[in-house]
Amino acid sequence: MSTPGAPAPGPAPAATPAPAATPSPAPPGPASGPPGGAPGDGGGTPAGGDGQGGAPGGDGGAQPGDAGGGADNVGAGTRAKGATNRTGQGSLRAGTLREAWTHIGGDRVHGDKIVVQVAAGQRDVVMRALSATTVETVRHAFQAPPRWDDVLADAWQRRSVVLRGPGGAGKTAAGVRLLIAAQVKTWFLLDSVAELSRLTDLRQLGSGAGLLLDRPPDLDELSGTLLQGLEELLRRADARLVLIAGPEAELGRGAAEYVRRIDRPGALDTVLEAHLAHLLGESEAERALAAAGVGDLARELLDDSTACRDAARLAEVLAHEHKAGAIDTDRVRTRMDRAGGETPEEWFEGLGDTVLRTQAAALAVLGGLPQEDVALAATLLLEWFRSERGILTPSVEQGSVPLRHDPFAQSRRLLAEKLRARTVGSVIRGDFGWLPCTVAEYRDPAYPPRIIRHVWSEYRIQRELIGWLAELVDSPTQQVRSFAGTALGLIATEAFEYIANQVFVGWALDRDHGWQRREAIGYALRVCARDPTLRGGVRNLVDGWYLSDIWQYQAAAARAYGLCLGGTDLTAAVAALTRLGTVNNIQVAIAIGDSFADLLAEDLAAHALVVLRAVAEMAHTAESRACGHLVFLILADSLVSEEPAAPGIALRSCPTLLRLAVTDPPGGELRRLLGYLWAEVIGGELFGEEAENVLQKWAAQAETDPLLLDDLVRVLVDDVAARSPRAGLILQRHVAHWTERDCFRPLPRSAAVLGSALRLRPPAPPAPPDRPGGAR
Repeated sequence: MSTPGAPAPGPAPAATPAPAATPSPAPPGPASGPPGGAPGDGGGTPAGGDGQGGAPGGDGGAQPGDAGGGADNVGAGTRAKGATNRTGQGSLRAGTLREAWTHIGGDRVHGDKIVVQVAAGQRDVVMRALSATTVETVRHAFQAPPRWDDVLADAWQRRSVVLRGPGGAGKTAAGVRLLIAAQVKTWFLLDSVAELSRLTDLRQLGSGAGLLLDRPPDLDELSGTLLQGLEELLRRADARLVLIAGPEAELGRGAAEYVRRIDRPGALDTVLEAHLAHLLGESEAERALAAAGVGDLARELLDDSTACRDAARLAEVLAHEHKAGAIDTDRVRTRMDRAGGETPEEWFEGLGDTVLRTQAAALAVLGGLPQEDVALAATLLLEWFRSERGILTPSVEQGSVPLRHDPFAQSRRLLAEKLRARTVGSVIRGDFGWLPCTVAEYRDPAYPPRIIRHVWSEYRIQRELIGWLAELVDSPTQQVRSFAGTALGLIATEAFEYIANQVFVGWALDRDHGWQRREAIGYALRVCARDPTLRGGVRNLVDGWYLSDIWQYQAAAARAYGLCLGGTDLTAAVAALTRLGTVNNIQVAIAIGDSFADLLAEDLAAHALVVLRAVAEMAHTAESRACGHLVFLILADSLVSEEPAAPGIALRSCPTLLRLAVTDPPGGELRRLLGYLWAEVIGGELFGEEAENVLQKWAAQAETDPLLLDDLVRVLVDDVAARSPRAGLILQRHVAHWTERDCFRPLPRSAAVLGSALRLRPPAPPAPPDRPGGAR
């Protein structure tokens, strides 16, 4: 079927344009370039390029040397095709950055997470899964405190209970044991009473969830009224809630009736014996306790002031010593002394071995990721301290690194013990979806930020650390890049001037890995912008890049506006991104698209209208029309929402922009904007192949989901084809291709339903939201 020539852009839907950006005065980007020459300006490309074509499962991005469309001008070609072939990467990036901050920013608990959606306009609640190791340890080694039977009998008269008692009484273990007694199926941790108060529906956790809130900082906000209001919510989800309160914590009015008191055990020898039996088995535990000097050592260390957790820690140390051979009581005592009062910095200095120190640094930066990523990062860091003769670089005063080391010298278990780490089975989201793996992390979540700061500030290895972080930032894995960039941001909070001048400048202009480095700069500045004392410096730096005429700096500024500055001043950030759309450089355009995706992923409800108005303005303006089309296709492809189809059913995935459209009433501004933008990119054919590919991926998600297919049909027919007859004709051509022999991903159901709806579309107003699209 032939189609008429592409018309000029039609009028955009009525929308309030974003005000002009008003960047604060700042000097332009640094004039000095990286070794090897200065970058070109405008649309020039450094030798080798650093495009953003797409590797399968990765972030996309043309590799160095790939030919783009029209050199580096904004237009169809390899780079545009790669930029619109990164399905879900914007949503993945947002999630991994939150994970990275949770780990490196020093949040108390780390583990598997689930995001619980709450009322519109409020921040979602992130719950962390309690590790299976903790649950199993409590299940098998818990020793009941005095009057435990009374606590157990009274605890579950309601769905919530508050455990209170003296320090060291084992309240957290008692809370987990109460949840086990209630036969919960899953265990989740919350961080604050404020999060608890925002919960509106727990059914997406599945039936039988157990929630644990352990000594939150805002415990004084906990009231009887709040707990009473949660009863029905917990009952509907068959969930239970345990809150842990310290002995001095103040509770809100009415919470006292939920309190059950936990007393200290009379002696801790039974706790020690139970934990040893769990770790070694009963017979081996008896042998360990009978070893020379162990009984006296236990009586010395487990006095009246000792906490239950110290008895559990002593059991771990004794078990490790027993498995390694004879128990050395002096070594046990030393390790317990360190565990009790040694700071992370003192512990790191005491490691001595360079191999262990590189492992510790890698664990600080990438802890919480698969153990293979941590091991590879440690190997890469070790290489920075190795020369041909096996001697450390001059920046390190003593010790040498052997040319080779025995890979079987230490097992994973022994290495984890020395590093105060653990490995835990987990399910994490990566380029290929949610997949099982084994993650490595410090036992104490306070270690990562303190180790990173200590290694940076106390040793003369700044050059090596920056080079190592650059290698991690160049990784094909989004999670590794996010964590490494966040770690650099933590360092920048200690040395912002140095990092800005010595690192960011070279990274922004890098010829081989430019887009990864510029994105990592945004990750780092995101951390710096959290500090009010650095926020002005961050803005001055980014505004200087924005005002530069060097496209690499402009692309770096675009990423920073989306990743960090949009959260503090959305209007100015969106206006700056809109104006950057007039820069005729495809990599700047891709950076703008990724930044708008970051803004939507950060807060969809609050940012959607502002962002889509700006994209529509770009698509309607001649100077930025091509950029606006590409940006919209990036948003349509890179943002994916996951939502439960029904209680107890696995998460279902759908394009975020499609979800936005169907939740907006017919004729609503969001829906009109999305219809206009789809009609523009389909009818304009500036990126015809890219638009067809994104549409086909939307249809592929809907092929086996009748509800999603209904939504897709309603949007494309009533909001796109009804607006633009030309777009409707092109849609019919695309749909016909989905069942042809040369289509590698045939979509017969989507083609039949959507094709029929397009052919039979009457000249009528948009359908009401309850009219099915024909898939049911």
